[in-house]
Amino acid sequence: MTRNIGILIPSKKEAGGVFQSALSIAESLIKYSNSGQYAAQYIGRTARYKFKYSLFYDGSDNPESFLDIQNHNVKLTPLPRKSFSLPRKILQFLIMGLGGKKFLIKSSYLIFKEAQTDLLIFPTPFAFDFPIDIPYITSIPDLMYRYYPNFPDYPLSLRIRRNIVYKYFARNSKLIIVDSEQGADDVEKFFNIKKDRIRIIPFLPASYIYMYKDMDYRTVEELLAKYNLPEKFLFYPAQFWPHKNHQRLIKVICQIKNEYKTKVNLVLVGSFSAPAKKTYNEIRQLIKKLGVEDQIFHLGFVPDKEIVALYKRAIALVFPTLIGPTSIPPVEAMVLGTPVLCSNLFEMPKQIGEGGLLFDPFDVKDIKEKIYTIWTNENLRRELIQKGHNKTKDLTLENYSKQWEKVIEEALNLENRK
Repeated sequence: MTRNIGILIPSKKEAGGVFQSALSIAESLIKYSNSGQYAAQYIGRTARYKFKYSLFYDGSDNPESFLDIQNHNVKLTPLPRKSFSLPRKILQFLIMGLGGKKFLIKSSYLIFKEAQTDLLIFPTPFAFDFPIDIPYITSIPDLMYRYYPNFPDYPLSLRIRRNIVYKYFARNSKLIIVDSEQGADDVEKFFNIKKDRIRIIPFLPASYIYMYKDMDYRTVEELLAKYNLPEKFLFYPAQFWPHKNHQRLIKVICQIKNEYKTKVNLVLVGSFSAPAKKTYNEIRQLIKKLGVEDQIFHLGFVPDKEIVALYKRAIALVFPTLIGPTSIPPVEAMVLGTPVLCSNLFEMPKQIGEGGLLFDPFDVKDIKEKIYTIWTNENLRRELIQKGHNKTKDLTLENYSKQWEKVIEEALNLENRK
């Protein structure tokens, strides 16, 4: 019997990691599911597949334009756009907090039902109107707001919302997906969820990383010519949130210039939407104050293909994030053959292994020494490239699909035992 699996896609590409994670789940399953253990069975001349997939999205960004799924049998369905007024949010929180079982937006629910959905996959607990009587799997990317309750990235309203919504999803999901041992420990500790309901699937780089992985030097140069970038630069792809630690990184760039008489160039990408605009303006003022305007290049929000070109042109990725437990850009860099400089917090040392240099993201001196080392040591960069390749050689869409297939099968079996 073919089982219908629905995958929820967040509304916008600007949503960042969650959007890319959802695309990786979708593309890996659509392209590589129904193979191997779950190969199609032929009855006469008709193929009967183990799984059939539907992508549900809220209508603002059709995920088809971001996926390489031509000639694959998949249905894309927009969901009604939702308006979340303050009174409605309060009512939702109250009902969910009291264990409400039937609160959902019926229009979305009917769409799921009409698609005869047997199981839903949420790449993050981003929806309030989930259907209680359709089983689902939820991926919880991180619970960092519990570690940094006073951080400006996590205002009280966000912490309250996540506590209610994340906990509700965790308690009502057939299975919960995290990407690391610490992620599993956090869900168990903060939400009192038993480990036997948690599964670990390490996050995969965005599918476009693999699509353009073999980009040649000439294409790289053609794509980046319009930016007039210096020959040598570090690359930092991140939104302008305080936890991304841009300001400390820029201070390090200035110190290297003053102490070592060396100009380290830094290329930044990432949108500065309303929530992060204050931080972005503060960063611009700091760059001007420190006199490093000619060393910092902000390109804004750039297309996927250009992101890959920037990785390939950079002498290293620098990633001074303050949160975890893991991060995707360091893995993307290793896959693409870019040396990695990364924060040593949480599970990132385990995630990167010997494929990068680690530093304390709170320690300006440590960041400075590691950046200067990788900037001046070409042999070290070559060594890190090889170690990064060894670390990530098994990270493929096909292997990712196998891990998700196993979890889907397990969740469906749990539902059948009810």
